[in-house]
Amino acid sequence: MDEILNVLGLQFDYAENSIPFYDKIKGHLEGINLEGVDLVCFPESCIYGFDYDVLSGAEENDFEKQIGFFKEIAKQNDINVIAGLVEKDGENYFNTAMVFDREGKVLHKYRKNYLWAEEKKFFTPGSSYGVVELEGWKIGLGLCADLGFPEFSRSLALKGAEFLVFPSAWRGPYDRLWELMLTARAAENQAYVLGLNVLGSENNFCGNSVAVAPSGDVIKKLGKDEGFLSFELNKEDVFDRREEIGWLFMPRAEIYRKLGNG
Repeated sequence: MDEILNVLGLQFDYAENSIPFYDKIKGHLEGINLEGVDLVCFPESCIYGFDYDVLSGAEENDFEKQIGFFKEIAKQNDINVIAGLVEKDGENYFNTAMVFDREGKVLHKYRKNYLWAEEKKFFTPGSSYGVVELEGWKIGLGLCADLGFPEFSRSLALKGAEFLVFPSAWRGPYDRLWELMLTARAAENQAYVLGLNVLGSENNFCGNSVAVAPSGDVIKKLGKDEGFLSFELNKEDVFDRREEIGWLFMPRAEIYRKLGNG
């Protein structure tokens, strides 16, 4: 079992004239040394952003190309990858996060459950969630608005998640709410949390990607600039915090049932 996981997340600008963002992502990766990195994370819908006209006109192979792109990144750099993509399944579009291992194999995918605003008109909501094991770590995925539901993160923690990753496209003026909920999800579940956001003045995407320790303390934070956020996870911190404060082991379901009945 690996105790340490070295993680790197990319925050970049969703400039509409750059869609699709293949070249932008390649350019950022070329400027960073990935030696020693175990996992690279990319934001929500990180190839097409939220240009629904472009997505509606995309061909079937355009959606497959996204997956192939990240498979190659994983294989060429011998790293694991988490990326927010758009899937098309029949007539339905899904806002999805995928996990790729070092060989480019898709280990896990999660389709966003809680769609926000205009998303509801385009995407079909997912109906399940789960935890994937990667490099000895149990990782739970959420996307953006999923962060606002404590029960969602708690369910992942109860499934064993030690690290929660939220690829996002979070908008201002809710910068403070973004960080508040990320730190709360980490503290109440004694898990590492990564909120990986984007920038974009056209859509008011607010950046401020944040990595949080199981204590709820912020480890690293990016402001309003493009760049990478890198940090180290230590499994001992998860174990120690859960032993110190037993939030996960204290719930009393019978009380909630009584409250629900008035």
